[in-house]
Amino acid sequence: MRIFPVIFISFSVSACTLHADVTPDSNSLNDAIVGTSYASEININGGAVSSLDSNGKERFVGEITPSDTGLTLRYCNDSPAHNCVRIQGVPVKPGIVTVRVSGGLFGTNVATGGEFDKTYTIKIKDSEGSS
Repeated sequence: MRIFPVIFISFSVSACTLHADVTPDSNSLNDAIVGTSYASEININGGAVSSLDSNGKERFVGEITPSDTGLTLRYCNDSPAHNCVRIQGVPVKPGIVTVRVSGGLFGTNVATGGEFDKTYTIKIKDSEGSS
Protein backbone atom coordinates (compact mmCIF):
# COMPACT_ATOMS: atom_id res chain seq x y z
CA MET A 1 0.00 0.00 0.00
CA ARG A 2 2.93 2.39 0.47
CA ILE A 3 3.89 2.22 -3.19
CA PHE A 4 0.73 4.08 -4.31
CA PRO A 5 1.63 7.35 -2.51
CA VAL A 6 5.18 7.20 -3.89
CA ILE A 7 3.93 6.73 -7.45
CA PHE A 8 1.31 9.46 -7.03
CA ILE A 9 3.83 11.97 -5.64
CA SER A 10 6.34 11.15 -8.39
CA PHE A 11 3.70 11.66 -11.07
CA SER A 12 2.50 14.90 -9.49
CA VAL A 13 5.97 16.40 -9.34
CA SER A 14 6.86 15.38 -12.91
CA ALA A 15 3.60 16.86 -14.21
CA CYS A 16 4.58 20.29 -12.88
CA THR A 17 7.14 21.19 -15.53
CA LEU A 18 6.12 23.60 -18.27
CA HIS A 19 6.51 22.22 -21.78
CA ALA A 20 7.08 24.47 -24.79
CA ASP A 21 5.24 23.68 -27.98
CA VAL A 22 7.18 25.24 -30.87
CA THR A 23 5.27 25.59 -34.14
CA PRO A 24 5.29 25.01 -37.05
CA ASP A 25 5.80 21.33 -36.30
CA SER A 26 7.92 20.52 -39.37
CA ASN A 27 11.64 21.29 -39.49
CA SER A 28 11.38 23.50 -42.57
CA LEU A 29 9.74 26.83 -43.26
CA ASN A 30 8.37 28.12 -46.56
CA ASP A 31 10.89 28.54 -49.37
CA ALA A 32 12.11 32.04 -50.18
CA ILE A 33 13.07 33.62 -53.50
CA VAL A 34 16.01 35.99 -54.04
CA GLY A 35 14.76 39.59 -54.40
CA THR A 36 11.25 38.80 -53.11
CA SER A 37 10.03 39.90 -49.68
CA TYR A 38 9.83 37.01 -47.19
CA ALA A 39 8.12 36.61 -43.82
CA SER A 40 7.40 33.61 -41.61
CA GLU A 41 6.61 33.18 -37.92
CA ILE A 42 7.63 30.69 -35.26
CA ASN A 43 5.38 30.47 -32.20
CA ILE A 44 6.48 29.25 -28.77
CA ASN A 45 3.48 28.22 -26.66
CA GLY A 46 3.33 26.92 -23.12
CA GLY A 47 4.38 29.92 -21.03
CA ALA A 48 6.25 33.19 -21.12
CA VAL A 49 9.63 32.85 -22.81
CA SER A 50 12.65 33.84 -20.75
CA SER A 51 14.96 36.13 -22.68
CA LEU A 52 17.72 35.98 -20.07
CA ASP A 53 20.88 33.93 -20.41
CA SER A 54 22.47 31.97 -17.55
CA ASN A 55 24.22 35.17 -16.38
CA GLY A 56 20.96 37.13 -16.24
CA LYS A 57 21.72 39.20 -19.35
CA GLU A 58 19.08 39.94 -21.98
CA ARG A 59 19.40 37.73 -25.07
CA PHE A 60 17.37 37.02 -28.18
CA VAL A 61 15.90 33.50 -28.36
CA GLY A 62 16.85 32.89 -31.97
CA GLU A 63 19.72 32.94 -34.43
CA ILE A 64 19.92 32.75 -38.19
CA THR A 65 22.83 31.21 -40.10
CA PRO A 66 24.37 32.42 -42.34
CA SER A 67 23.73 36.00 -41.29
CA ASP A 68 24.36 37.60 -44.70
CA THR A 69 21.32 36.29 -46.61
CA GLY A 70 19.10 39.36 -46.20
CA LEU A 71 16.84 37.63 -43.66
CA THR A 72 16.64 38.79 -40.05
CA LEU A 73 14.93 37.67 -36.84
CA ARG A 74 12.87 39.78 -34.48
CA TYR A 75 10.03 39.35 -32.03
CA CYS A 76 6.61 39.56 -33.67
CA ASN A 77 5.33 42.20 -31.26
CA ASP A 78 6.15 44.11 -28.08
CA SER A 79 4.67 41.47 -25.77
CA PRO A 80 6.96 40.75 -22.82
CA ALA A 81 6.09 37.04 -23.21
CA HIS A 82 8.29 36.85 -26.38
CA ASN A 83 6.20 33.92 -27.69
CA CYS A 84 6.59 34.73 -31.38
CA VAL A 85 9.67 35.14 -33.57
CA ARG A 86 9.41 36.56 -37.10
CA ILE A 87 11.84 35.82 -39.91
CA GLN A 88 11.67 38.60 -42.48
CA GLY A 89 13.57 40.41 -45.17
CA VAL A 90 14.49 40.22 -48.83
CA PRO A 91 16.88 37.35 -49.58
CA VAL A 92 19.98 38.45 -51.52
CA LYS A 93 21.46 35.08 -52.51
CA PRO A 94 20.31 31.47 -52.94
CA GLY A 95 21.16 28.79 -50.41
CA ILE A 96 19.99 27.08 -47.25
CA VAL A 97 19.33 29.15 -44.13
CA THR A 98 19.19 27.63 -40.66
CA VAL A 99 16.99 29.25 -38.01
CA ARG A 100 17.40 28.04 -34.43
CA VAL A 101 15.13 29.07 -31.56
CA SER A 102 16.14 28.01 -28.08
CA GLY A 103 15.66 29.10 -24.52
CA GLY A 104 13.43 28.51 -21.58
CA LEU A 105 10.01 29.23 -20.18
CA PHE A 106 9.53 31.12 -16.95
CA GLY A 107 8.33 28.90 -14.12
CA THR A 108 5.38 29.60 -11.88
CA ASN A 109 4.59 28.92 -8.23
CA VAL A 110 3.36 25.45 -9.12
CA ALA A 111 5.38 24.55 -12.23
CA THR A 112 9.06 24.53 -13.08
CA GLY A 113 10.15 26.37 -16.21
CA GLY A 114 10.83 24.19 -19.24
CA GLU A 115 13.28 24.50 -22.11
CA PHE A 116 12.95 24.45 -25.89
CA ASP A 117 15.39 24.06 -28.78
CA LYS A 118 14.25 23.70 -32.37
CA THR A 119 15.99 24.22 -35.70
CA TYR A 120 14.31 25.08 -39.00
CA THR A 121 15.64 25.39 -42.53
CA ILE A 122 14.61 27.78 -45.28
CA LYS A 123 15.56 27.10 -48.88
CA ILE A 124 16.30 30.32 -50.76
CA LYS A 125 15.87 29.87 -54.50
CA ASP A 126 17.27 32.25 -57.07
CA SER A 127 14.78 34.32 -59.04
CA GLU A 128 14.70 31.72 -61.83
CA GLY A 129 13.48 29.10 -59.31
CA SER A 130 16.60 26.94 -59.02
CA SER A 131 18.67 26.79 -55.84
